[in-house]
Amino acid sequence: METPKEYYYTYYSYEEWGRGYFGSRGCKCLPEEDINYFGSFYDKTFKPTQKIILKSDYATREEAYADEIILQQYYKVAENPHFANRAYQTSTKFYVSKEQAKKGDKTRKKLGLGLYALTEEQLNQRCKKSLETRKKLGLGIFGFTPEQRHENAKNAAKYGGKKAKELGVGIHGFSKEQRVEVARKSGYKTKELGIGIHGLSKEERIENAKNAGKLGGKVAGNQKWMCEETGFISNAGGLSKYQKAKSIDTSKRVRVS
Repeated sequence: METPKEYYYTYYSYEEWGRGYFGSRGCKCLPEEDINYFGSFYDKTFKPTQKIILKSDYATREEAYADEIILQQYYKVAENPHFANRAYQTSTKFYVSKEQAKKGDKTRKKLGLGLYALTEEQLNQRCKKSLETRKKLGLGIFGFTPEQRHENAKNAAKYGGKKAKELGVGIHGFSKEQRVEVARKSGYKTKELGIGIHGLSKEERIENAKNAGKLGGKVAGNQKWMCEETGFISNAGGLSKYQKAKSIDTSKRVRVS
């Protein structure tokens, strides 16, 4: 008797207007038919009803694990209140202890394992490819019209922000002084790494400023961007002001129109 083929895939399950969960899975049926599985999470308050299959052509379970680890580490799922993941996946098991996590992270960094086996360019390319795939297939937020996204963002900002403030999570878990300190450190870090505006020469910054003055108003006014942390939608300039006011990293955005 022929043994049924096992399929491996990575996925993102989520509540209609709430939190999400990254994971990987091995099943005997086609991934798109595995509709009743939403993750191995332990948070009983997490009630996902939707699932996006991110990738389903893995040759082995280990390959799916590797991408799951990349996703979880990139989005800091164990610390980010948006996610129901409360532990990071390793190639064989979950780990929870912060001390163990720090020790394991140092070891993987030293040996160049897992996430550290990839260059920053490779990691960014994988995340970009995943985003492009969801956009191409109309999955997640890309399954909504611009009007629906705008309405959803308003509701998320209204109710999600209220709940976050009530629970004292996210930005509401910091004092005013701590938020200022986080913003200050973020500024120093971008300068240290030479990213964003600090990655440009003086001449490039001047040229960009000239071009922005000519074309920026028209283009930026037509583009709509969404904050990945709160769901707030505005044009590029408006979103920058909003994120800075809330001490949110201005790189945490996605273009929606």
